[in-house]
Amino acid sequence: MKKIMDKSVVNKMPQFYFVFRKEQLIGYLFIIGDTQKYRPFPWLAISNVDELPMRITRPLMKIHIKAWEKMNDATMADYLRRQLIDYEHGVGQRPENLCR
Repeated sequence: MKKIMDKSVVNKMPQFYFVFRKEQLIGYLFIIGDTQKYRPFPWLAISNVDELPMRITRPLMKIHIKAWEKMNDATMADYLRRQLIDYEHGVGQRPENLCR
């Protein structure tokens, strides 16, 4: 897993993002893109952006959308745009007072 994470480069797959508050890990976004090539990660992408405040969720989701656009995957990019809109309206997103 560490070998794959060390391959993380902006604008290429896979990409791994971590959010820290002081020294505590509070958020993550793993954009895998290819479950066959990166078998230790059995999903296209995974994150906990729904548990983070919108001031953190929004920029992570924009990174996520842009990554799929660069992969020419309009379906994933559109899905994530709709998901971000839902989060902005409180659907599927923790209330701010319960966020990490």
